[in-house]
Amino acid sequence: MFCEQKKLQSSDFYKKCAPLTDGLRERKTEFDAQLKQNLIERKRFVVVCGPCSADDPKAMEEYLLKLKAVADVCPNLLVVARIYTAKPHSNGQGYKGAAFHLHNADDVDLDSGIIRCRQMMLRCLEIGLPVADELLYPELYECFNDLVSYWFVGARSSEDSLHRDLASGLDVCCGLKNATDGNVEKVVDSLYAVSSPRVFPRNGAQVATSGCKYAHIALRGGLNNGVFSTNITAEDVKYARKLLKQYGLNDFVMADLNHANSGKIARNQVENAKLAINAGVDGVMIESYLNGGGHSNAYGTSQTDDCLSFEETEELIRGMQKSKHSL
Repeated sequence: MFCEQKKLQSSDFYKKCAPLTDGLRERKTEFDAQLKQNLIERKRFVVVCGPCSADDPKAMEEYLLKLKAVADVCPNLLVVARIYTAKPHSNGQGYKGAAFHLHNADDVDLDSGIIRCRQMMLRCLEIGLPVADELLYPELYECFNDLVSYWFVGARSSEDSLHRDLASGLDVCCGLKNATDGNVEKVVDSLYAVSSPRVFPRNGAQVATSGCKYAHIALRGGLNNGVFSTNITAEDVKYARKLLKQYGLNDFVMADLNHANSGKIARNQVENAKLAINAGVDGVMIESYLNGGGHSNAYGTSQTDDCLSFEETEELIRGMQKSKHSL
């Protein structure tokens, strides 16, 4: 049974409440072009970095200013700020992201949450970093599509037809994570679907897409029978690229250093970076915030998965700048 609590405003309403200026629109367009071109040329190593889920705008601004300062001295890298507005959970419980609520899971107000998230993304663009978000709720896509340069389809969504179809219409970079079991073959299937033209119902219409040219896989490990396993070793990456080439797909490979690859222990991301870079990946995802740890309402600390502290993050990123091939 459904209980309608209230009507949401249109995406145009939210965009008017937190508008994108002409100058920031140009900057966002430049970020899109840089990331798409780099996906082809691979001249710079991509680092998608930020908290597991965005929350306090003040803490996020402080984090983004620090991240931008590090990015400025790392020209070999393309640093993208992770501003995840909504967060899935294995059991569906817990903090769902700033689009739903600010500090806790007691009260949900999507109208104010969407505007708050747009303001965080706008501040990110002002600071000078491109924005990444998870394509979790398809109905919210238009609320943020003018601000996001890098979408990710998560482990629980990448095999879902609706998310695949929507991603196939994107004209920006899009990372597809393997499912929670760690299976690489399945995420290659997902990439095949997202890279292909699709026809599906959307917003009361039959729509067609041309396939996303800038989609790629992101390896995040797996969990089977209570045991975490990584899939970012040299052997894993080689096998993934073999499958991708076999199907004529983009063989850009990103490694998610946290989640199942880290066994949910944030500090393991440091060793995972060495493992993944030596395996020849083209980019990484790092979960980090101002403070290390997680599952806390404390300022600058992740409310969801454990994150690296910013000090640990800075050291890791600077190491990547020195050599993306041996860390």
